[in-house]
Amino acid sequence: MTDTMRSARLVGIRQMQIDRLPVTMPQAGEIQVRIEACGVCATDSRKYEIGVNDGHYPFNPGHEWLGEVSAIGSGVKGFRVGDRVYGDTYGGYADFATIPVDPIDWSRGPLLLPRDLDRRRAIFIEPLADCIHAVRDQARLEPGQKLVVIAAGVMGLKIIADAARLGCEVMAVEPLAPRQAAARTFGASLVTGPENWAEAAAGWTGGRGVDAVILTIGNPDLVMPCVRAARPGGRVVLFAGFGNRKEAVLDLNDIHYREIALIGSEWIGTPPNQRRHRYDEALDFLLDARVPFEDLVTSTCGFATLEQALVARQGFTGFKIMFEPERES
Repeated sequence: MTDTMRSARLVGIRQMQIDRLPVTMPQAGEIQVRIEACGVCATDSRKYEIGVNDGHYPFNPGHEWLGEVSAIGSGVKGFRVGDRVYGDTYGGYADFATIPVDPIDWSRGPLLLPRDLDRRRAIFIEPLADCIHAVRDQARLEPGQKLVVIAAGVMGLKIIADAARLGCEVMAVEPLAPRQAAARTFGASLVTGPENWAEAAAGWTGGRGVDAVILTIGNPDLVMPCVRAARPGGRVVLFAGFGNRKEAVLDLNDIHYREIALIGSEWIGTPPNQRRHRYDEALDFLLDARVPFEDLVTSTCGFATLEQALVARQGFTGFKIMFEPERES
């Protein structure tokens, strides 16, 4: 094993540098992981563009990583050197990461992976678990119900896939033709552009309104149209951060009299409502080869092009960028 490693760290707003750091051996209750790949997440790009929430730098934002256990600290049970694991702790844009394994706080311990699971599928465990949480826990969808998903990006497609797996009918609203095609592949029964989607949803339900709408882009101007599209007693799920545009104009009477539930969806639930089992369900879903999750990885990068990928992620028209430490570019 080498004595040093590379780590891509944010050092300020729109500033990233590749640091050469010592490879630290795991302490008691920790494991060391050799990083195989890490998904480039929209939140990583947002931290790059507008800053780390607590202002603490330097900061390695990669948190959708998988790799191989390379060393184990004392007191750790359930892991062996050579195990393939997935985790969602920060530090994934590096050659190695040292990870705490806490038997009480599950979110601090990685998930064991099958050896033969394609990395292009494995990187989606955490974001797919988030999508399952949105569909099952926040939208509270049931088989046979109708869902509208606003935007068929990489998260919207996974929401579509899980809702379709549940037995729901899904309408996707998306302007880009390649993403419209992907929405159909991932299970949408109806796909429309953004121009007249509310009218299309009304016609789809015979004027009743849909059971739920999940908004996957941070556009506050779309919140009230989503509310109007829901049936009485329906649910509108905000599955996106809104950045600096965080205020929306709402018709509170419409929400009140029609008993619309307007609810957020963050990760797999904010403490103390986290749902560990959604990770296990995500892994099971990714093992189902009938859904082409690997096709969502449309670009890859290494250390040399990671900062460029974070910039490109803002206007990215593909689906997912995957970081691989061994890549030369």
